[in-house]
Amino acid sequence: MTPALEKLDTQKPASSGSLVLRAASALVLVPVVLFAVHHGGRGFAALIAFASIVMLFEWTRMVERREFSAGFYALAVGAAAAMFAASAAAYAAAFVLCAGSGIAAWALARRDGRLGFWPALAAAYIIAPCIALIWLRISVEAGRELTFVLFVIVWAADTGAFFLGKFIGGPKISHALSPSKTWAGIAGGVIGGGLAGFAAAVFAFGAGNLPLLIVSAGALGAVSVVGDLVESGIKRNFGLKDISGFIPGHGGALDRLDGMIFATSAMTGALFLYMILKT
Repeated sequence: MTPALEKLDTQKPASSGSLVLRAASALVLVPVVLFAVHHGGRGFAALIAFASIVMLFEWTRMVERREFSAGFYALAVGAAAAMFAASAAAYAAAFVLCAGSGIAAWALARRDGRLGFWPALAAAYIIAPCIALIWLRISVEAGRELTFVLFVIVWAADTGAFFLGKFIGGPKISHALSPSKTWAGIAGGVIGGGLAGFAAAVFAFGAGNLPLLIVSAGALGAVSVVGDLVESGIKRNFGLKDISGFIPGHGGALDRLDGMIFATSAMTGALFLYMILKT
């Protein structure tokens, strides 16, 4: 293990505790994301491809304890090819490429028995939801509005969890998952995501079906919080607080996009099932 990775296990990134850095990073990143969502197309797909490769780097570094491993390259090439295919609406090919990259990462990891399925899991955990997000924005009717609502829910859930957890505190959830997460933070995430999502959905689609909007927004807010908890459990398993310091004040890309991964999977899965049942 390199000295940099040894520090990763024991030190909390200096950026992670700074509210000023957190706000500054958001002021820079949020307009970029909103611009990409608004325009869609290959520009949006390129942004998602970039995010997926950063997350894959963080994932493979976490599980393999080394940088730029063969597994990372296999996953990164597969992700880039899959996002390119998805940007052309070739989703079947995109998921085949996703699966192929996972198989390749697993085959490369077999030489190290301690890695198990962890490198290959990145294909399902990271690449597949990124493909689904491109599908949502590019190919689904009202995809732009739905993608905006999705981002609002995840951002509001993350913000609500951060502030209520920080300023109210209270009983901790589970030391096995995270030594710092509280029930107040979880409530803040669910309530914040649900309320903001409901407001965004009413703004985008009108108030024609309020019960459905309330339930959907609340459910996605809760799913986003679950994603954060699952990510915390995974990091805890590998002895990490933050995966990296890629986003100042926030930690790594995976630290901030864990809720998005789960919320995207839930929304796109529900929409796909609805389309199948409707036909």
